[in-house]
Amino acid sequence: MILEKILAAYGECHVAKNGHEALQAFNQAFVEKRPFDLICLDLGLPDFEGSEVLTKMRAAEDMRGIPPGQRVHVIAITATSDINTVKTITGMSDGYILKPINRERLIQDLVRLGLISPGAQPGTTAPAP
Repeated sequence: MILEKILAAYGECHVAKNGHEALQAFNQAFVEKRPFDLICLDLGLPDFEGSEVLTKMRAAEDMRGIPPGQRVHVIAITATSDINTVKTITGMSDGYILKPINRERLIQDLVRLGLISPGAQPGTTAPAP
């Protein structure tokens, strides 16, 4: 998977095969007190729509009392440019990327979200010396 290969260069990655696995991993991360920093959520999941998964994730954060500024960052990954889908997702996420994945665009989003520093080299979240 291209996305996993790009992200693995900057930190630990977990891959869920479907929405059920994604929700399970999301909730387990909170139980273990190791919440994810970033979720790249494919909207074309085989068992749930990505928007449904994201809605459940945000509801779980609400139930845990997590304020908006401390929630997991979510970048939606989609093959559709349908304006209604994009509006729905951008209201709950930190952005979206149209398929095919563009490495430079993804890196720009990681910098914008403060997950890596500008100029960060693979294997680190800090810029090169």
